[in-house]
Amino acid sequence: FLAPRAPRSSSVLLSSRRSFHATAVRMVEGHSVHRVAVAHRHRLVGKTFKATSPNGRFKEGAAAIDGQPFQRIEAVGKNLFAFFGPPKGPMAVVHVHFGMAGVWATFDPAVEPVPPTTDTTRLRLEEASSGLVSHLSAMTVQLGTEELYRSKKAGLGEDPLREDADAEALFSKVSISSKKI
Repeated sequence: FLAPRAPRSSSVLLSSRRSFHATAVRMVEGHSVHRVAVAHRHRLVGKTFKATSPNGRFKEGAAAIDGQPFQRIEAVGKNLFAFFGPPKGPMAVVHVHFGMAGVWATFDPAVEPVPPTTDTTRLRLEEASSGLVSHLSAMTVQLGTEELYRSKKAGLGEDPLREDADAEALFSKVSISSKKI
C-alpha cells in the first residue's frame, strides 16, 4: 500500500527538513490523513512514550496512554486512530479528527531543536531513549477503546484509500446518493 502524495499547493505546507514531519494544513482531507498515518507508522509505532497534555484538554487521555507502547495507527476518511497498549490485551484508542487546521508533528532533537508546545497542543509524546517528540493539535482528540474504533469505522463507511475497503459497498452507496463527489 502506498499512500497518495499530497499536491504541492498552499493547502499543504511541508518542511524541507527531513526530521520535521508536520503537515500544516488549512483543511485536512482524507489523503492527507492517510499520509500522516503512514509517516507515523514509521516514526512512532513500536515506541513507548511519556504522554502529557500541555493545554490540559486531554489530561485523562494522556495519563491513560503514558508509558504504553504505540502499537498501530489507522486512517479512516478524515479520522486517525492511534492504538496504545500491550500487544495482547485491551488497547487504549486515541481518536483524532483534525478539523479545519490540525497538526501532528514529530521532531528529532538530534537534528533540530524541539519547538515549544502551543495553546492548542492537546498531546505531547516524548520517547526517553531517542528523545523523539511529537505534538498533536486537533479539533477532536478523544480517548476510547477498540469498540470506539469499530463503531466509528462502521459509521464512517468505506474509505476508498484503504486496502480493506469494500468497493462494491462503496459503489452501491455512492451510486444512489444525490450528493456530488
